[in-house]
Amino acid sequence: MQWTEAQAHTIESRGKNILVSAAAGSGKTAVLIERIKQLILQDKVDVDRFLITTFTNAASQEMRERLEQAIRKEMDQPDADRAFLKRQLDLMYKANIGTFHNFALEVMHRYFYLTELEPGFVIGDEIQVSILKKESVDALFETRFEEDFDRFKAFLRKYSGDRNENRLKDNMISLYDELRSVPDYFKWARESAEWLRSDNVLSMTGIAMFLIQAFYDGLGKARRYFVEAADLLADNSVWSLAEKAREDVDRLDSLEEIMSLEPEPGVSRWDELDLLFRAGELIGDLKFNTMRAAKDEKDDYEAVKETVSVLRKKGKKEIDDLKKKYFSRSRTEAETELKSLSGDTAYLVELLEEFEQIFREKKKEKNMVDFDDVMHYASKILDDPMAAEEYREKFTYIFIDEFQDSNMLQEIIAGKICRENNLFMVGDVKQSIYKFRLAEPEIFRSKYELYKKEEETQSEKIDLNSNFRSKKNVTRTVNTVFEKVMEDYDEDARLHCTAPEEYPGYPTRVTIIDRSDEAELEDGDMLESTDREIATIARIVSENKGQPVFDVKKQVERSVEYRDIVILSRNRHTIPAIEKALNDQGIPAFGENPGGYFESVEIEIFVNLLKVIDNIRQDIPLISVMHSPIFDFTAKELAKIRIAFREGSFYQAIRSYAETPVEVLLQEKVRKMLEQLTYWKQLRRTVSLEELLRVLLYETGYYDYCSGLPVGKQRISNLRMLVEKAATFEENNYTGLYGFLSYIDAMKKNNLSMGEAKTIGENEDVVRIMTVHKSKGLEFPVVILAGAGRTIRFRGSGSSMEMHKDCGIGLPLVNREEGWHKKTLLQRVIEGKKAAEELEEEVRILYVALTRAIDRLEIVGTVKDLDSLDEEQAGKRSFLDMVYAPLKLTGEEICVEHLASEEGADELQETGTSRHHSTKDLMQQLQRTAQRAAAYQLTAEEQSRMEQINAGLSYQYPYSDAVKVKSKYSVTELAGGSTVSSDEILLQKPEFTREHEGLTAAQRGSAMHLVMEHLDFAKALEHGGSYIRETVEKLRSTGALSEQEAKAIRIDQIQGFFAAPTGRRAAQARTLQKEREFILQKDVSGTQAIVQGIIDCFFEEEDGMVIIDYKNSYVGSEAEEEELRQRYGEQLALYKEALEASWGRPVKETWLYLFYLKKFIRTDEKF
Repeated sequence: MQWTEAQAHTIESRGKNILVSAAAGSGKTAVLIERIKQLILQDKVDVDRFLITTFTNAASQEMRERLEQAIRKEMDQPDADRAFLKRQLDLMYKANIGTFHNFALEVMHRYFYLTELEPGFVIGDEIQVSILKKESVDALFETRFEEDFDRFKAFLRKYSGDRNENRLKDNMISLYDELRSVPDYFKWARESAEWLRSDNVLSMTGIAMFLIQAFYDGLGKARRYFVEAADLLADNSVWSLAEKAREDVDRLDSLEEIMSLEPEPGVSRWDELDLLFRAGELIGDLKFNTMRAAKDEKDDYEAVKETVSVLRKKGKKEIDDLKKKYFSRSRTEAETELKSLSGDTAYLVELLEEFEQIFREKKKEKNMVDFDDVMHYASKILDDPMAAEEYREKFTYIFIDEFQDSNMLQEIIAGKICRENNLFMVGDVKQSIYKFRLAEPEIFRSKYELYKKEEETQSEKIDLNSNFRSKKNVTRTVNTVFEKVMEDYDEDARLHCTAPEEYPGYPTRVTIIDRSDEAELEDGDMLESTDREIATIARIVSENKGQPVFDVKKQVERSVEYRDIVILSRNRHTIPAIEKALNDQGIPAFGENPGGYFESVEIEIFVNLLKVIDNIRQDIPLISVMHSPIFDFTAKELAKIRIAFREGSFYQAIRSYAETPVEVLLQEKVRKMLEQLTYWKQLRRTVSLEELLRVLLYETGYYDYCSGLPVGKQRISNLRMLVEKAATFEENNYTGLYGFLSYIDAMKKNNLSMGEAKTIGENEDVVRIMTVHKSKGLEFPVVILAGAGRTIRFRGSGSSMEMHKDCGIGLPLVNREEGWHKKTLLQRVIEGKKAAEELEEEVRILYVALTRAIDRLEIVGTVKDLDSLDEEQAGKRSFLDMVYAPLKLTGEEICVEHLASEEGADELQETGTSRHHSTKDLMQQLQRTAQRAAAYQLTAEEQSRMEQINAGLSYQYPYSDAVKVKSKYSVTELAGGSTVSSDEILLQKPEFTREHEGLTAAQRGSAMHLVMEHLDFAKALEHGGSYIRETVEKLRSTGALSEQEAKAIRIDQIQGFFAAPTGRRAAQARTLQKEREFILQKDVSGTQAIVQGIIDCFFEEEDGMVIIDYKNSYVGSEAEEEELRQRYGEQLALYKEALEASWGRPVKETWLYLFYLKKFIRTDEKF
């Protein structure tokens, strides 16, 4: 292979630490392999004397395979030292090629005795770890309530939500997760808290530098707007106003002059901050000239008046924002506020340290570590001189690939095992797009600057910028855009195209869907902007299909095929819609759906089957499975069952139907289903979870059924993935169907997903649709960047507790007595730093997207204000903002399409890229289904019942589809009067989660609920504690309760229920229902909604119904008791409304039963 001069130097350089900045398409991996190969062949270094780290396991495997191929190829040479090469192949299994995480794990396994771990420890997956974290924070809160009540309650009142402590729990877990990105994180956290006590807290380097930079940036942006306005006035001969505008520019310059004052000898950054805040105070006093033109200039001014006004308003806004964000207080005021938070910050760190102790103990019980533990353990192990020395002796060379995505822990570990001149680091800081995985690109940048210095004799930096991937038109686009929007994009960073001049590729095309005139269109003429953009993308795909391209690698000209085209999306949630739209138009397309696994039909139905086997008394999963191909009950058959037995749950109805002669054939069908479910329920106790799932897929025929559906290959791959997940679940010391279902629920609740199984090969002729992150390292002849008009927004943490490694931990200032809280300057600085870092990463994501292209770039986006793209300071609000102005100047093709109906739009609307069903649609669908069921030959009595069921709660079967509508609000939000605009609302009872192992306050409440559900109230009233203990033991022996859950049941708290008059009434009632699900239609804020919920317990007396809801809440005073009553009163009022609509009888009382206090609290207003 012919190497460039820079590549050859990279391969041959010895005796130095080397940092290679390898731009996109520069042959980085080939150079890396060649360097390692030559070190093996020429320097005779054995392959197991290298440490080679990559960013992903897939990259590690590719590296291993390519290195092995290179060695085997060398064996074919006539003069090869075959004995030596064979030895290298024999050593390949020992080669240390993997992710940095894998290396750290190897360190842990080798030196586990230097930790508290036992041999054979396992790595917990995301859900297992998430569950343990929630258990740990629950346990922490319970302990603090018992042992530190006053101080903890005061902290809770300040920093928890208005309704409960869940928000604080979530914030603490999030803060803990972020904290662990810092080496020796609790030492850092304690120092951060202590720093708040100092007199010069704002002089912390990270804070001071940011404030100074923010001041200059904000002032600079404002100045550019004012200068542009002044120049425009001068260009149009409005001289008097141009002079006034220049005076305003001078006012801004005077603020910078304050910062430019020469400090006296010995003046520190602290004094520089004083100057900064003095300038900051003057910002608010700025008075700008009024723009009124002289008579002789009025006509000239009118031509530019609107533009000048807009520019100056934007400049003033920059000044106002700067003042509001960072300089609304004096330095003394800001530091006084921060000092007042030092105690709370120290207490928070104390809580987090105790949380970690509990968390570690829980992991230790399972001999488990989490992903983040691995790096921290490895770093501590390597503090041992003997351990570190062993690895320094072992590795002659250390290679770190994708160095731009390293973090400080990796840097510290590498520093502990490297020699003075054996590090080789390669990467491209312009492609660092994994900040969410804690990548720190500043490590690369700082090392790059250090290695540039001439005095660095032991270190060298090398730039690889010859591009072997993209044609000239693509590299020109990349350079044009990033010279403008990316800092330090200099000659060393520019891409240098190596493709032949005669094959320049296609010019870049930017297609903009303009929404600015949509308000003027009739509703019937308007096409949803997202749908229109997808329609445009489909057209672009068709236009590129069949176009000629020159394949440089094969040296042939050929036509573009579907497999040559990729659609890149910044937002993964748009991928299914794009895929469906393309497929509907006959374009074969495939997009991995990382978030839709559990929502796929085949998985949803099969998981419902598992739920029914675990607990058949769940009406919604039961109806779903009955109506599915597994049992194949029709809607009419389900209606007949409910008509025959309208009382009780649907499970009770089918049980009664099986035992009572009604319709022989349907009765037999029900019986067979119940027998089959009973058999599977017994089977689950004798086989592994994995085997159970395999048996179910085979015996139901569901696997074969799914394989015959559209996209059948994908569906059965998803089912196989579920079986594999069950096997992994058991391997990690978890067992039982109930535990697995809880595990799945936790994944869904925490928005975690396994991702759909990948079933597409690289040679299949389909259009690929993927995220930009997924595309990294790949290349395609045609790249279509979708959603380029999407506004870039700072995501933030969503927490009131912020941290940044350069600034410390920031809490808000809270005054509960006066009912206010506000952000401190420290919090605003942290937010500002994170926002700036995120924006930098968005620029790098755009770089990765554009550099995937070989022959053609297509950029598609939608904008509301087309004119804003033409502004000189359009900035970086979206990818379109970044590319539009530079590409317009170079004459690239820019197409503008208006958001109005065009030929082909109606077809797209009909096929649909997404469908939205309102509640009205759902209810009409249910009514039609009910009417079809009623068309059977029913008796007059049955017909009457049918009509009642249509309007009542018990009529549940049609909702087997409707219940799949996703919830947007919790019951507490709905009951609390939250604004609800969605047609789809899921009303749930207060949340209690039951986890498989371990026990927290929340899980104890869950276990108590389970016992209450299974108790015979009459027997509990008669026999008391002995019967309750017997029931608990039965639940434990059947596996419904774990050993820990059974031990934690407070028999006295349950006895307290029956000792109270309301509990005794429940036990003596003629009708008693528990854990009753309901679905009904309800008007919420003027919108018809589907409402679903579960009532813990209700009973019927002569003059009405009584509802009871169990709670595990702490109540320490009468005021808190009243708050609890009001909080849940509205919720129980919703239950009351649902029950009255269902049963046709009044609900006369609603009660809470508090287990901890053994006390009933009445919540309705009739007393």
